[in-house]
Amino acid sequence: MRVLARLAAVAGVLAGASLAAVAQPAWACGCGAMVSDSSVIVSDETSIVRYDERTRTEDIVMRLSIDSDTTDAAWLFPTPTKAQVKPGDRAWFEQLDRLTEPRVVTRSRWFGSGDDMAGAAPGSADGRVTVLGERRIGPFEVATLDAEDPSALAGWLRANGYRLSPKLGRALRPYVREGWKYVAVKLTPQGAGSLTGALDPLHVTFRTPELVYPMRLSRLATTDQALHLYVLAGHRVEQTSAIPLRKSFAGPVTPGQVASPGLKGFLGDGMYLTELIDRSIRPSSIEDDYRFAAADSDTPYRDVVYETDDVEILGLPAGWVIVIGVPMLLATAFTVVTLRRRPRRGVSPEARV
Repeated sequence: MRVLARLAAVAGVLAGASLAAVAQPAWACGCGAMVSDSSVIVSDETSIVRYDERTRTEDIVMRLSIDSDTTDAAWLFPTPTKAQVKPGDRAWFEQLDRLTEPRVVTRSRWFGSGDDMAGAAPGSADGRVTVLGERRIGPFEVATLDAEDPSALAGWLRANGYRLSPKLGRALRPYVREGWKYVAVKLTPQGAGSLTGALDPLHVTFRTPELVYPMRLSRLATTDQALHLYVLAGHRVEQTSAIPLRKSFAGPVTPGQVASPGLKGFLGDGMYLTELIDRSIRPSSIEDDYRFAAADSDTPYRDVVYETDDVEILGLPAGWVIVIGVPMLLATAFTVVTLRRRPRRGVSPEARV
């Protein structure tokens, strides 16, 4: 299974400024760098994205699992308009994962392996940065921000306990120019201990005229990015920008196919689900956000996984037994029959005594 991987791009995973030392990024999470007092490895991430074309509302529910011994971390991500943030539900991911499982096809293999196929109060302003809201959600401290200038935004982050790379301020310029808002998130483990394991998902909602998954800040990453999306919309979707993600599932999903009451409500009367995956996105290839539109058709699709069933005879590949063993057996049988039918040579009377 695959909270909080990019929240629309997870624009920047940053370490809290209170950390005594800051190491180089061990893994970048769709935003540049995950920074901490030790290495941080994101072992699993995925996002559920829903777009309501009638209300122009987008929801992103994100889940992240990390392996780390750091005790504090944070990140920032942009949204086209002010975002609302609330807890997500882990069960949603498990249920969608089951619904989109590949179809398993068993193929018989007759010849062995040789034929394998290959901090400010809400509403306050700090210079040109406005805090639109703040709240604590489990181990997360979440602030929604508005900024008129990338330098002012970077200054607010530093003043409120975030440590960030100078490159992030430059990377934010396009979003500031376009009037986007931001969600700043700090992660602090509940009680003593480190930030490790599966974190609780976060659910972010915002208004947008198009289905978009912010990714531009991922260009700051120093390692390849992994992205797994469940996109729910009125129809099957396809990318209209960036290098296409690999489609692994496409088909209608109804509330009756899931168990969680929250997910049932999320699906409404039913939606079309498109699952998209890319486990190796080169940061240098990211030049724009990932944008989506309705595909030309709602043709369903499901990945197929082939399993191999070895057919054997007496512990040997059946194909070779048939190809080699049967002809040998027939040849032996023919020889025996021929010898038996050959007339015996009699002894002449003169030779008898």
